[in-house]
Amino acid sequence: MLPREISFAGILFKLAPADLGKPNAITAHGQTITLPPGKYNRVYLLAAATNGDQKATFRVGGKSVDLTIQDWTGFVGQWDDRIWKVTEEQIAQRPGAPAPPAGAQPPRTRTNIYGEMLGLRPGFIKRADIAWVASHRNAADGRAEAYAYSYLFGYAIDLPPGARTVVLPDNERIRILAITVADEPAIIAPAHPLYDTLERN
Repeated sequence: MLPREISFAGILFKLAPADLGKPNAITAHGQTITLPPGKYNRVYLLAAATNGDQKATFRVGGKSVDLTIQDWTGFVGQWDDRIWKVTEEQIAQRPGAPAPPAGAQPPRTRTNIYGEMLGLRPGFIKRADIAWVASHRNAADGRAEAYAYSYLFGYAIDLPPGARTVVLPDNERIRILAITVADEPAIIAPAHPLYDTLERN
C-alpha cells in the first residue's frame, strides 16, 4: 500500500519498493547511518513504532536527541471516553400479562453494555506530525482490514555543525522507513500581540 515517495512539509522521502517478501524498513538496533555529503543542517526521519509509542534517543554527531516514536496504528487523539460496566438486567413482564405459573422458567434477562458508568478515560492528543495515513491496511495474507488506521510520522532533528552521522536507538519496536537531509532556516516562533501583552503585564 505504501507509495514510492512521500512528500512531507516540502521534504521528499523516497521509500524502498514494497514488493512481496522484500523488507522496506530498518529495525532500530543502534546502527550508525552515514549522511550524504553536502550542505545541510537538519535530518528528517520517516518512522513509526510497533506495540505502543516508544521513547528513543538518537545521536547526531556528539548530540543526543530524545524523541517519542508513535505507534503505527490506533488513535492519535481521543475525547474523554466513559468506562462502562456490563450488567445483566431482568426483562420486565408486560403490563397486564398473566403471572407465570409456579415452576416456570426463570425471568428472562438481557445484557446491557452500558449498565453502570465506572469513570472516565481521559482524552489525549499525540503530537508527532503525520506524514502518511491509510484508512485500512492489508493483513499478511492480503486481506483488507477496514478501519484499521495506519500512520507514518515525520520527525526533524537539528544537526550540530559538522555532524555527518545519525546513530539509531537500540529498540526493535522502532522502524525507520526513510531518512533525508535539508538545509533550512532556523525555526523561530512568530511574534504575537497576545504574547507581547502577557510579557508586559
